[in-house]
Amino acid sequence: MPLLHRLSLLHKFLILGMIALIMAALPTGLYVSDALQEIADAQRESTGAPPLIAVNRAVQHLQVHRGLSAAMLGGDETLAARRPAARDALNQAFAEAEKTFAAAQVPHGPARAWSEAMQSWRTLEQAVAGRTLAPPQSLAQHTQLVAALLQVGEELLHHYGFQTDPDTATQDLIQAAAVTAPLLGEKLGLLRGQGAGYLARHDLPPEGKGALQALQQRVSELEADTFRNFDRAMAGNARLGQALAAQVQDVRQRVAASRQMVDRSLLSATEITTPPKDYFEQLTGTLEALNRLNAAAMASLDAALRDRVSNDRQALGIALGGLALAAVLATGLGVVFVRSITRPLAQAVQLASAVADGDLGGEDQPHGTNEVGRLIAAQQQMRERLRPVVAQVRGGAEGVATASAQIAQGNMDLSARTESQASALEETAASMEQMTATVRQNADNARQANQLAMNASLVAGQGGEVVQTMQGIREASGKIADIIGVIDSIAFQTNILALNAAVEAARAGEQGRGFAVVAGEVRALAGRSATAAKEIKTLITNSVERVQQGGELADQAGSTMAEVVQAIQRVTGIMGEISEASQEQSQGVAQVGEAVTQMDQATQQNAALVEQMAAAANGLRAQADELVRAAAVFRLEPNDGHGAAPPLLSLR
Repeated sequence: MPLLHRLSLLHKFLILGMIALIMAALPTGLYVSDALQEIADAQRESTGAPPLIAVNRAVQHLQVHRGLSAAMLGGDETLAARRPAARDALNQAFAEAEKTFAAAQVPHGPARAWSEAMQSWRTLEQAVAGRTLAPPQSLAQHTQLVAALLQVGEELLHHYGFQTDPDTATQDLIQAAAVTAPLLGEKLGLLRGQGAGYLARHDLPPEGKGALQALQQRVSELEADTFRNFDRAMAGNARLGQALAAQVQDVRQRVAASRQMVDRSLLSATEITTPPKDYFEQLTGTLEALNRLNAAAMASLDAALRDRVSNDRQALGIALGGLALAAVLATGLGVVFVRSITRPLAQAVQLASAVADGDLGGEDQPHGTNEVGRLIAAQQQMRERLRPVVAQVRGGAEGVATASAQIAQGNMDLSARTESQASALEETAASMEQMTATVRQNADNARQANQLAMNASLVAGQGGEVVQTMQGIREASGKIADIIGVIDSIAFQTNILALNAAVEAARAGEQGRGFAVVAGEVRALAGRSATAAKEIKTLITNSVERVQQGGELADQAGSTMAEVVQAIQRVTGIMGEISEASQEQSQGVAQVGEAVTQMDQATQQNAALVEQMAAAANGLRAQADELVRAAAVFRLEPNDGHGAAPPLLSLR
């Protein structure tokens, strides 16, 4: 890629470092994000622990007040004397919980439910204090208020993320202390309140017994769930086991004893004789032990959450410190590695640049055994081997330059002589072309003369024919004279006949007048015919005489033309031979001209080749000079006298 070709090794290593940093930053960022989220979750749970403890403490005091209220409304004044202290403790728990809610910034939903529960408590407390409620009503309203407080606790568990805690032991502890243990305490509180009422009345109706049996069964189930969760939490966290094991065992025994107390005093008893105070104190002791266990568990939970936050922060700090240390070490090692590569490469580049500049001198420098060291060793070895090669090339280049200069000079002389020869042949070709034109013109003239002689022979022959024609004209003129004589005699006879006709018409008188007129006209015509015939005869006679004279002259010309025809035929034969000879001579001269032209073309081509050879020799000389200059670039020794030429290669 062009961009990578332009980047230096330092920039490439920096890019690789950035890529490695990004690759490390991604999981590091995810780890830091997860760690911070885990810390935030633990802090949120730790923030929610005090409100949850306050709610559980209020539930515990409300359960005590429920039992005492049921006993008081049932007629047990001994327990009734203890109710005001329980009321004051419950009011104090509500006040502390309200402060805890404000400090923890409990959300609007649980805070509003808590305010409604406090309002219900005030109403309920007034009714109990005024003894306006029957024991079952008091028990029911107390139970509803406890359920409302437990619902607030459940909302707090959900809001502060206790139910999604990532630690299994902590999750089991939360399930035991914040979910099943409060429910177990609620059911034990119901057993305490209802049982105390029945014992105070010394009567257990069947529906009451059934209700107690159902509560007893539910207590058994919650007991199993609660202590199973405690056992798993202590098994998963040794510190929890050390802090809670004794209390868990004590509460387990107390719950079992309380169940036996309920069974012995109420469910299995034939008579209701157990004092309510003993029953109440037995279950109250169990509830107080369970409450202490819950308080200790919540305190352990809060401590575990705080320890987790501290441990997570410490782990995050150690991880970030380790990463920072690793980044510093990687950066330091990267700088060392980059320098271990770039510096030898710079040395290799310097050596290659020196060789490129023609400096083959210098001493070998120490180098390592890695790839770059081997590269420098190979370059130094190349420089050592180039020295004799360059010396040989320099000598050979100078010899080639000298030989090419001699070849170029010889080619220049040969080119000059060839050009002179080509000029002479060109002039000879021009002369041959003129001679060819002259011979061709003579041949054309001889051909024209031959044609004229042949035409003259034809004309002479035609002259002989004219003589023959003149002889025929002379004979025809004689015949015409005879015919004219006949016409003259006919005209004479016609005139005589017309005269006779006129005489006869005169004799006839008037009847022959018309005939006489016609005869007169015929006679006139005969006279004119005779006159014309005479004139024609005279002319024909003259013509005949002239024709005779022409015939005599034609006879003489005929004999002369016969001689001329014979002479012209001999001239025609000679001119034909001359024409053929001229034609042959013209063809020969044309062939000679073509040969001279071809020789001229060949000479010109030879001249062009010689010029090309001269140009090639000059090019070879120039290349030899460049080779000499190129060889002069290399300096075999520091004080080599050869001047440096521009480098043939440029390092990019």
